Amino acid sequence: MYISIERNSRGTLDIEQYALNKLVESTVVSSTSASIANIEVITEIYHDNLLYILIKIKFEGQASDFIFEEKLISKNVEDIITQTLNIKPRNISVAYGR
Repeated sequence: MYISIERNSRGTLDIEQYALNKLVESTVVSSTSASIANIEVITEIYHDNLLYILIKIKFEGQASDFIFEEKLISKNVEDIITQTLNIKPRNISVAYGR
């Protein structure tokens, strides 16, 4: 998958949001072993290359031994964004429910 990244006349990054959201979504899916019913990713990039990510996850089932590793997901998302865009995300928020 190619992500188009360009600097506009003001020097800020223009990134295709859909591709960035799919990148984060695939990272989340590969980072968790629980069955996921729905994922919604919202990303915002502001003028001075500040990246904010909100990940909403809806899990399937009601297992009593449910383990959710939020730190692992956040670290994997941060690593993949840093490798791809050379930008460290300012904030990664993860919301989840069943």
